[in-house]
Amino acid sequence: MVASRYGDTTTISTNVEGTSTVMHRKHINVLLFLTLSFVVLALPMGLLFWFLGQPVAARSYNPQGPGDSYLALGDSLAWGASLDDPATQSYPALIYAELNAMRPIDADNLAVPGETSSSFLRRQLPRAITLIEAERAAGRLVSPITLDIGGNDLRAAERASPEERAAVVAAARQNIAVALDQLREAAGDAADIAVMTYYNPYGGETNIVNSEAYWVDQLNQAIRAEAAQRGVAVADAFTPFEGGRAFSYTYILLGDIHANAQGHRVIADQFLAALAYE
Repeated sequence: MVASRYGDTTTISTNVEGTSTVMHRKHINVLLFLTLSFVVLALPMGLLFWFLGQPVAARSYNPQGPGDSYLALGDSLAWGASLDDPATQSYPALIYAELNAMRPIDADNLAVPGETSSSFLRRQLPRAITLIEAERAAGRLVSPITLDIGGNDLRAAERASPEERAAVVAAARQNIAVALDQLREAAGDAADIAVMTYYNPYGGETNIVNSEAYWVDQLNQAIRAEAAQRGVAVADAFTPFEGGRAFSYTYILLGDIHANAQGHRVIADQFLAALAYE
């Protein structure tokens, strides 16, 4: 140390160095405390966001068997549009015939031509829930419940931009999720629910982005995803109509996308296969 006219600087320097050391240590302790606090607080939040970001695990469909009544829901396809005799040729009528051959069962078809996924939530679903609850109050089980919905959402957006069509599919997916949840809540775990993917009457390849086939596939992926999360059976109406078979199974050559009697037979078989009743 250097002598000074102000006295012995050794003591002064030592005190300053000691104060600096203490302050440095305090600074390190504060930083350590803040770091540990951040870790303690951030780790649970990180785990929470990680958990929320994970896909919902799929639930397998386990058939419970037919109940006392079969309920068909959906749009013009379930209603039997363009058929000569919907009461006998529509896929719900064909499913009913097969179920009734196993054991006596009643049937109701509440399908509405032109129904979209949003209008379904407003009018057809409340009617279905009222019917299901009335049956349960009488000690009767409504099972199976079949559903086709979402196709008219896509048709209404045929001339829309890709962004708008994607939004339509996303909205339909959300509506289908709500419908399936409410149907399950009303019908109970003993009821079997099956939803249909749509066939593609237009032709083309699903891997051609923004083609009609592409958007049908996008809708079908949404339907499958929501069904898988809920243990709902999926009737694959898409695959059997591929390879040009849509020309034989629909009225598309006449400008009508609806399935003909042969197509309804195929759809009914796909529903029955998905329900997996022995």
